[in-house]
Amino acid sequence: MGTYHFHGNVNGPGNYGDHGVINTGPEGDAARVLRLAAELARWLTDRHAGPERIDAAHALRGELEEAGREQRAPEPGLVRRSLETITLGMGAGSVGLALAQQISDLIGG
Repeated sequence: MGTYHFHGNVNGPGNYGDHGVINTGPEGDAARVLRLAAELARWLTDRHAGPERIDAAHALRGELEEAGREQRAPEPGLVRRSLETITLGMGAGSVGLALAQQISDLIGG
């Protein structure tokens, strides 16, 4: 029977991929959601999406920014309506759909 010798810190973070950074606060997710919302708006604009989709993306981003400034949760109805408008008719596997799904997952929608 062999033995395994571990010479690391058994009480600290395991340094699995994130170099020991453990983010348990909402700030990390909030910044990521804002970045994804900006990326989604840019993606829609670059692809000359319909004005209703672009408007919905800007409304979503605005609500996320305002909620962050006011330190409150984003208004779920506005988020849901915006994401539905943006994703309506998007093809499976599209970048826009993936971005919208990531935003929804991070917000908890």
